Amino acid sequence: MIQRIFNFIRTLVSNNLTPFVIIVILGVSIKFYRLDYKILWYDEIATVVQVAGADNVLQLDDSKLNEIVPISHYTGLLTHTDANYKLQEELKAQIQNMNLNPLHYMILSFWYRMIGDNPIHYRLFSVLIFLLTIPFMFGLAKELFKSKTAGWVAISLFAVSPFIHYFAQEARYYMLWAFLLAAIHYYLLKAVNNPALKWWAGYIVFSVLSLYTSILSGFIIFEHLLFVLFLKKESRIKFLITISIIVLFYLPWFVYLINNRTEIFSALSWHKFEAVPVWAPVLGYVLGSVRTFSFYLNYTLFWDDVFHNITPAMIVETGFNLIILSLIVLSVILLFKKEKRETAWFIFLIFIPGLVFFCGLDLARNAITTHWWRYYIFNTIPVLLIVSYLIFYYSKTKKLISRGVYIGIIVISFYSIFTISKYPYWYLGGEWEKEFVDNAELLSKAKKPLMVTDFMRLNSPWDGPMHSMEVLANCSSDEIDVLRVSANRSEIDKIIPDNTYSDVFVIYASDELLENLQKQFGDRMKIMHGRQGPPRWRIIFE
Repeated sequence: MIQRIFNFIRTLVSNNLTPFVIIVILGVSIKFYRLDYKILWYDEIATVVQVAGADNVLQLDDSKLNEIVPISHYTGLLTHTDANYKLQEELKAQIQNMNLNPLHYMILSFWYRMIGDNPIHYRLFSVLIFLLTIPFMFGLAKELFKSKTAGWVAISLFAVSPFIHYFAQEARYYMLWAFLLAAIHYYLLKAVNNPALKWWAGYIVFSVLSLYTSILSGFIIFEHLLFVLFLKKESRIKFLITISIIVLFYLPWFVYLINNRTEIFSALSWHKFEAVPVWAPVLGYVLGSVRTFSFYLNYTLFWDDVFHNITPAMIVETGFNLIILSLIVLSVILLFKKEKRETAWFIFLIFIPGLVFFCGLDLARNAITTHWWRYYIFNTIPVLLIVSYLIFYYSKTKKLISRGVYIGIIVISFYSIFTISKYPYWYLGGEWEKEFVDNAELLSKAKKPLMVTDFMRLNSPWDGPMHSMEVLANCSSDEIDVLRVSANRSEIDKIIPDNTYSDVFVIYASDELLENLQKQFGDRMKIMHGRQGPPRWRIIFE
């Protein structure tokens, strides 16, 4: 064993691979940096809730209405171990709960039972999946470009990509999806280039898993179909048999989704806006590709930010983004000029599903799906491969250019990662996420506070409970009590004992509850100005 390790190290040194290895090690290590620093935000809370087979936190427990309870009652709803759910019943509830990503929640049901179900444990699952993706990215680049050096370049860029870093630290399904997509790319290439049936078997397994992780994997499998039909004709029959088996395994869930399509369309309706210009989807698609390497400012999240609220920092980042975009375009040109036809087209075809589907969807629905880049994390894989090829190709003929490009990408990637890591909220959310940090700090800093609420943020019975939990789950004090009260409840002051609380805050109250409280407390209700998000109020008890 010691001799093998020594030979491996000697091979790395002799082939000038040491810098890539160092970058990979740093990229892996930084995934644990401030892993528990950011708030547990809405989507992550949704992950935890959906593991229990629910859509909303109040579906787990709606029993404490008009009662003052300690904060631990609500935060405890996110600790499934204490609830002692039976695994079989939990999995059954997940299957009955309509969602597009069932595999992620099923795996997490086993994960939290083995590892734990604190927020950091769910994030650690994403880190583990990131680690499992590395060998597939290496094998994919090696298979495409027939070089181990290309594989090392690819995984070093993958390890420090700020886009990948973001999702590798988030308790959502996106990293799992990226892993499965990298796997099916790899298994397909191995299958069409090798006679062994084990590669086709691997492709079937990982393709089915990827579909149960995201239905959008179907676009990638369709891209594979085009690749085989036009560039690997000798594998047509095997692939058609393979894809028939994949469809057979996914068909039950697909039928289930079709039968619940109204609910799906309703859930996605928040994407729509009054008007979206024709160029906005293309801009979103381009920016999503650029952010593979540059991701440290929250601008152009929405299309109208392009012409509004422009700061000098945005101009600087735009300059870097234009350079990166030019580099990606140059890499594509080089790929088609110098690499084998089937390799170039395999990589390029991966772009087509996102470009056609998301841009077309946005134009048809007046939506901004293309600006929610998490939905097409699958485009990160071809971007990494394309730029890896440029660095690998020039490393053989123009080493100075190759090193300059590589160092530049690594520097801006690390800068992006450390900038993202500075903020306690998820940076894609921007300043609006600061609202939940502020509310949690407001409660946590008070000596003995009471939060009065009906779990309605902007009168939303759907988002309100989850946003309320977003505040409570991120409080750092155990001395907080919560009164979830009916909006029309009379004599609320009699529920609150005298001389018990240092502060009584009204946070996330519906218009009906606010009107009711103002009638009951009059001038003793004081609005709190200068804070992000909906108004907060303080009730004065003398």
